[in-house]
Amino acid sequence: MLISREGAKAQRRREGDAAGVGFKNTRARSAGALAVLCVLVLCVLVSTAPAAFAQTGSDATLSRVVTSSGGVGDAKATGAQRGVYGLERSANEFGVWGGGSFSSPTLIGKTEGTRLAVLALRYARVLARGDNLVLKYTVDAVPVASLSFPVFETFGSAARERRKTITGAGLSPVGFQLNFRRRERVQPFVQTSGGFVYFGERVPDERGAQFNFTADFGGGVQWKAGTRRAWTAGYRYQHISNGYRAEVNPGFDSNLFYVGFSIFR
Repeated sequence: MLISREGAKAQRRREGDAAGVGFKNTRARSAGALAVLCVLVLCVLVSTAPAAFAQTGSDATLSRVVTSSGGVGDAKATGAQRGVYGLERSANEFGVWGGGSFSSPTLIGKTEGTRLAVLALRYARVLARGDNLVLKYTVDAVPVASLSFPVFETFGSAARERRKTITGAGLSPVGFQLNFRRRERVQPFVQTSGGFVYFGERVPDERGAQFNFTADFGGGVQWKAGTRRAWTAGYRYQHISNGYRAEVNPGFDSNLFYVGFSIFR
């Protein structure tokens, strides 16, 4: 059976369109899975907060302990010494953090070779606390976000690869962080947040968008250098996407490692 050149081209276009629709659907399901995961994490944190952070009798009354001399002493001093690094109810945290990524997974986004650098300012407030846990609400303002990724240029029949770097700024207004061992100097934590970033030009090219959504989850360690100071080291799985608001939405994933410093008021 003979098919004209125009017919063959039309058939290939139809097949390509069908494959593109399937690819977009897969990407949409992956992005939806990340959103569902973040929502589930937030729901678990919020739903377990009343029980996990309920005040125990030891927080409201003084217990009695046996001292090394054989007498009975007041546990207030012991509790104060143990809780000197503790995060108290309604405590406010002001901090700065920054980090970068030199590897790019493709769990959700499909752009390989992505590099991301971020400098951010943080505000956090303690929502609830218990003997060993503390739940914080976080807001991150991002004055500088630098995204670098490979692009291909063609010159006639030749093609070459180069890196394209675009800078922007953004905000993550909704975030939660759960600290463990809140009375200790070293406090592991898990966190998740969501927001947006606005780039200086369309990403990845004119078919993309300047306004992109962000979502991340991860964890780390907060080291209390004193009652009002702390250092933080952590990891985030960072995802950037325009949410299919433009012609193309490749998505960018990053393994972001960062360090920060905070003061408490």
